[in-house]
Amino acid sequence: MDLNHLAIFQAVAETQSFTKAAVRLGLDKSKVSRALRALEASFGAALLSRTTRMVRLTPEGQSLLSQVAPLLSGLRDVVARTPQGPGAPSGEVTLTAPPDVGRALLAPVLAGFRLRFPSVRVRVVLTYDVVDLLGEGMDLALRVGRPGSGTFVARKVMDLEAGFFAAPRYLERRGQPASPTELARHEGLWPAPPRGKRPFWTGSGQPPRAASLACSDFGFLLDVARAGGGVALLPTFLAARDVAVGALVRVLPEVALRDAPLFLVSRPGKPVPPRVQALKAYLMETLGQA
Repeated sequence: MDLNHLAIFQAVAETQSFTKAAVRLGLDKSKVSRALRALEASFGAALLSRTTRMVRLTPEGQSLLSQVAPLLSGLRDVVARTPQGPGAPSGEVTLTAPPDVGRALLAPVLAGFRLRFPSVRVRVVLTYDVVDLLGEGMDLALRVGRPGSGTFVARKVMDLEAGFFAAPRYLERRGQPASPTELARHEGLWPAPPRGKRPFWTGSGQPPRAASLACSDFGFLLDVARAGGGVALLPTFLAARDVAVGALVRVLPEVALRDAPLFLVSRPGKPVPPRVQALKAYLMETLGQA
């Protein structure tokens, strides 16, 4: 049995809400739901009674909570009182990332990192600029597409994918594009390429027309698409939550842009402080499974 599932169960029972428990634990609501289903499968009984307004404990759930709550509290006290040995991760790590990657991918991961390494502080700088790690005194960077130039250590974390998304009300008004060429008759919300760089389009055939609205901030394009402003090119990880709740629909799902690897970049030199090693390993482990 996974002890994390018991901790999630306790949070849901205390808040009487999957959403509030997810916020408390820094997890996605879907992960909370999966953990509870796995726990109930282990016990072979329903532990929670779910309604549209509230979550209540079943008799079996009440019995389990009364037994595990003191044990979990005791474990937390033991961990809190245990002194760190020599060389244990502590101190501050500085990390830079693009704003959309930071909000959608990095933020949930850092919540879990702080639980595992409470003595490590993390300072995050969100910017689309390529930060000079040595010049700015930064430890780590998450970069999309290219790791950058200069002396550094870069490890590929994952491959990001982008696709086209629109709000249902926009599609009701303007219709579904049946092919990439039909994007030319739609309000296009495209990212603005840096000066001198090629545009995003890498598919076959004619590219869509010039953007009706261009911006280098994918979060802004997401907000416009959600408001019914057009068809937006968005990273799938950024649009996932809106798709899950029906605020956005993926159009032309057969068209996927995958030329966007995510790299974790660090400064050269050894020895690497334990706090930096800990965050590097945690990011590779958790983001690589996203």
